[in-house]
Amino acid sequence: MTKFINEIKSLLILVLAILFLKETVVELYIVPTSSMERNILKGDMLIGSRFVYGIQIPQKVWIPFTAKSIPTFLPNYRLPAFKEVERGDVVVFEYPRDGVYKYVKRCIGLPGETISIVNREVFVDDQLIPLPENAQFLDFKAQDPLINDTNIFLKSGNKDNLPEIKIPKKGDIVDINLTMDWENIFSLLLYEGNVIELINQEYDLHLSFTNTSPVDIYRRTGDVSIFKNYVPSKGAKLINPWSEMMKADYLQYIYINGIPLQDFGTYQLKQNYYWMMGDNRDNSEDSRFWGFVPEDKILGQPVITWFSLDLDSYKPRLLRIGKIPN
Repeated sequence: MTKFINEIKSLLILVLAILFLKETVVELYIVPTSSMERNILKGDMLIGSRFVYGIQIPQKVWIPFTAKSIPTFLPNYRLPAFKEVERGDVVVFEYPRDGVYKYVKRCIGLPGETISIVNREVFVDDQLIPLPENAQFLDFKAQDPLINDTNIFLKSGNKDNLPEIKIPKKGDIVDINLTMDWENIFSLLLYEGNVIELINQEYDLHLSFTNTSPVDIYRRTGDVSIFKNYVPSKGAKLINPWSEMMKADYLQYIYINGIPLQDFGTYQLKQNYYWMMGDNRDNSEDSRFWGFVPEDKILGQPVITWFSLDLDSYKPRLLRIGKIPN
């Protein structure tokens, strides 16, 4: 009996060690979308390096073959990086609006830079950024700049035309007041662990803000009941900063870390942020739609394709084996 228990303990230690290595050193990643075609194909299975941008102490360990995780209760710390994220890097990161998803996109904008898009051409600090090699457009022509797509980040512009946006950087001072751009600023505050609540005692209203999107959870799980937790559902307790139900008049009822918004003053950002875009520009859900990627969501870089499967026909693509994502 003692021998059996010791074997079970050894097996558990081995499993935990493998899970820890997966969360800190390497990552096996299956590309779920075509947003990076023709450089990376849907169905490519990649080996990713987690240490290139600095090994991050895992805050959670994912249970294999599930969308569930176990908190580690370890301090949030990243070890020194071998290199910083650079423009043009292909980066693996947690999708900011649903941490279960892992996305792979190309870094286009760095902390502190300004980015804009004019007739599909991307400008960073007013300098034209060439389209990556093998990148593509599927639509015959660019969208009219006068078209305003409400699905776009900050609800201004469209996928082919974006007004100038400043990418936040560590140390930036953010003014917290009744005239601020709450959709952007609330998202940043939430990414950095702040608690934002809308409390109105007169109407018995107590809502907590979150960057987790019910739409994305529904896409992943198919569970329509998730929407009952979010405004505008009756009795909901959660609301997104970009919700159309949030109005400027409600800012007077906002509390940040228990402090009324009017009394909060300023906030200094604790981390850097990045702008990510897919190479398949007309078929990529990226920063144009959901905004900045926080530094603590960045996992690493894809290193090599170890296998590839056509997810439509389930036929292997043997010629993809050994391809280096670029």
